[in-house]
Amino acid sequence: MADISLRLPDDEALALAQIVKRVDFETCARFGSPTVNYGGRSEADTIWCVNSFQRQLAEAGFAPR
Repeated sequence: MADISLRLPDDEALALAQIVKRVDFETCARFGSPTVNYGGRSEADTIWCVNSFQRQLAEAGFAPR
């Protein structure tokens, strides 16, 4: 597990939340390599961790509509 600290101005954090909101699994699958895996998980599945990032942004008060 890695802890990643990110400090952003509020407007940039909200903009980041907006882009993260728009990333769906199909986008991850399109950009992920079909031949790369991480610990047995496909690259697309691993990239899909972005959905947990979206939840963490929401918990910090940056939940776009």
